[in-house]
Amino acid sequence: MDNIEKCVSELKTFSMLHQQYLICVLEGIIEYYKDSLLGLTIFGSYARGENRKNSDLDLLIILKKAPGFSERIKEFVNNIELAHESLGQQLYEEEDILCELSPYILSKEEALKFQPVYFDLTEHNKILFDPEGIISRIYGAEDFIPTEEYESEDAETAIKDAEFVLKTVEEAFKKGI
Repeated sequence: MDNIEKCVSELKTFSMLHQQYLICVLEGIIEYYKDSLLGLTIFGSYARGENRKNSDLDLLIILKKAPGFSERIKEFVNNIELAHESLGQQLYEEEDILCELSPYILSKEEALKFQPVYFDLTEHNKILFDPEGIISRIYGAEDFIPTEEYESEDAETAIKDAEFVLKTVEEAFKKGI
């Protein structure tokens, strides 16, 4: 858990109570998901150091296996958000800091496929937990293309989409747009 405290100390925070809240939430995620957790990272305004008193905390959480989307969120709310609600309320009432949690929860299988959110993750991130290096692969390698999970139809569709974009851009340049 020392890594969490170190990471939070590097974030832009507005008070010791704010730091305490972030540490409690992040430790709570690791403790709750335990052996199922394969990755935890902060991205968005907190990772960029641009967060304000009302910024949400964007989290990428990778699990070995994950239930359906609505069940993932329900589980997170019931076991993480509600567990830290009183401290979050105190933070708001005493210091006018509203720190909403915005989890992006993926299974390992989903994480190994390209996700549009990865565009937001690659430049600024704070990796808190990554025992198998999945998050490092996503962030660290510009050539990260998780091909092991793609079907040939997916590749064909991606190529057609890329060709369409290229053709559209070429036509725009020809027209002087």
